[in-house]
Amino acid sequence: MHLSEFSFSTSTMASPSAPKPASTGSADPPQGKETDSPGSASYSASCHCGAICFTVTLTQPLAQQQPISCNCTICSRNGYLLVYPLRSNLVITQGADVLKSYSFGRKRNLHQFCERCGSSVFFDPRMAEHGESPDLMGVNVRMFKDIKLDELKLKHFDGLNIWPFIDSSA
Repeated sequence: MHLSEFSFSTSTMASPSAPKPASTGSADPPQGKETDSPGSASYSASCHCGAICFTVTLTQPLAQQQPISCNCTICSRNGYLLVYPLRSNLVITQGADVLKSYSFGRKRNLHQFCERCGSSVFFDPRMAEHGESPDLMGVNVRMFKDIKLDELKLKHFDGLNIWPFIDSSA
């Protein structure tokens, strides 16, 4: 999946900033939504078993975004509903050691999941490593605490018919 293929609005994509790796820390994540700078909002999130906890700051509250619902083989199997904050706006507060990755095809994109419960947490296109900016992470909003998925306005993307299936044994 190549992010430049999407037609992002500024509400779905983060604001430009210097690339940084997703940080890790030991601070307790805030519960639910927390407001940072004007217009932005932070969310606490975790995988199903709670081994991986993180906070993510979006440039606009989730209710004003259009998470991407792609029907490609990997997104539909993983149940992704993705928003794309800057990597620097994602802080893993617990469980970086149980975060595992899967990639296929050209092996560029990392689909990151919990090794304990299998929750599909992140999609990492490794943009900075490939000379692209801004450096974004795909974050599965299904991991966010205290949100109502049925109230979100999704942006549907036909990845199944745009990208050919890439054999995972390649």
